[in-house]
Amino acid sequence: MRAAIIGLGAISPLHINAIQSAGWQVVAACDTDAARFERAIKMAGPSCSMYANYKEMLDREQLDVVHICTPHYLHAEMICECLDRNIHVLCEKPVAINAVQLGLIEEHVRRTKARLAVCQQNRFNASVRYLKELFRGQEILAASGTLCWQRDASYYNSAQWRGTLLQEGGGVMINQALHTLDLLQWFCGMPRTVIGHGANDTLRGVIDVEESQFGVFTMQNGGRFVIQATNACSHSFPVTVMLRSANTEAVLIGDHMIVNGTFVTRSDGHPLFGKEEWGVGHINLVREYYACLREGKKFPIDFYEARKVVELILALYASQGKEVSIRAMEANCKAALSVR
Repeated sequence: MRAAIIGLGAISPLHINAIQSAGWQVVAACDTDAARFERAIKMAGPSCSMYANYKEMLDREQLDVVHICTPHYLHAEMICECLDRNIHVLCEKPVAINAVQLGLIEEHVRRTKARLAVCQQNRFNASVRYLKELFRGQEILAASGTLCWQRDASYYNSAQWRGTLLQEGGGVMINQALHTLDLLQWFCGMPRTVIGHGANDTLRGVIDVEESQFGVFTMQNGGRFVIQATNACSHSFPVTVMLRSANTEAVLIGDHMIVNGTFVTRSDGHPLFGKEEWGVGHINLVREYYACLREGKKFPIDFYEARKVVELILALYASQGKEVSIRAMEANCKAALSVR
């Protein structure tokens, strides 16, 4: 397959490496900053063509797949351009940042044969897959996710789009903590309601979105899962996910796991899951996506799956301390298409 990448920022090397690990070639890449071309050529090879305009690249190249690694606000536009040309798309998260974009993408997904997938790659971590299998057939009664990281003014000032509602779509929740919320939804299912609180206590005057977010989701079975996320810490700690069924309680701290009070270890006593190298999730996800394209199978994180976490985030943002119906938020997102 002939693959291309739009956006050559920090995440793009993971995609180039993942494409090559899957046995395919990056034939073209695009970025508005020509200073990034040299690094991309070193990784992809001298035969990789460089463009400053992504539409020109789409017009001139014969492409099978495009990887979108641009700032959040550009995802929807670029997804739709590719799908209109029946080019498969693998997009970085989030798939969209508002209800109108979700509706627009859905319209294009419905009328194309091309397949859209989204990089919610934490689902492909070995420790997460172990948990998914561990709880197979069990009803989750309670769950929690905690992200406590450090993102200071220098991080947000490194790119104009960061920390802005119009271009990033939000703060810690839609960027750093999206993966944690996605895992909670994947394990627990879509909830009924949410009550959320957001705050910006340490980055006032730097960002216009939340630096911290708290949410309580009521599940279909009446249980609750909770998410706590902040970029206000002076150190980034491992993400923690906790799950409880009638018979099983599991705690995942980074890649270390405790099940019913006991560390999960190998027969030699060492941890079953060591710290996975950054990017392994991307490699596993890309390999499976390309295998699905080759074999004509459905990829598990398509548009309809990826939009679930965006709808939860939009409900969190809309809550501001009041209980919000997730079903109503889903309906609002679908209605946004008809009022464009």
